[in-house]
Amino acid sequence: MDGQGLSHRELRILAEIENELRADGPRPAHDAALGPGRLLVRALRAVARVPASVLSVLLALSAGLALVSADANSPDVLAAFSLVWVPTSVLSAARLIAWRRGTRARRPGR
Repeated sequence: MDGQGLSHRELRILAEIENELRADGPRPAHDAALGPGRLLVRALRAVARVPASVLSVLLALSAGLALVSADANSPDVLAAFSLVWVPTSVLSAARLIAWRRGTRARRPGR
C-alpha cells in the first residue's frame, strides 16, 4: 500500500459495515471474499454466546469426571471425561477470545 493505512475511525466503520452485511444472512461467497478465517471467527462468536451457566455445569462435570477417572482407572470413565472435556475446552477458549476482543476494543487510544 503506497499511502497511509486506514485510521481507527475508518477501521471501526469498516467493521460495522462488515457486521451489518453478515447480519443480513448467510453469504458464503461474501465470507470467502473477506478471508478464509472469517468462517472460523463466525463459529467462535456463535459458540461464545453460550450462556455462562452451561459453561459452569460443563466445568463442574469435567472436574468431577477427572477426579473419578483418576481414582477408578477405568477406560469408560476416561472416555466420558474426554467427551465432556473437549466441548468444555472449546467453549472456554471461545469465551476467552471473545472477552479479550471485547476488552481490547474498549481500550482508549486504540
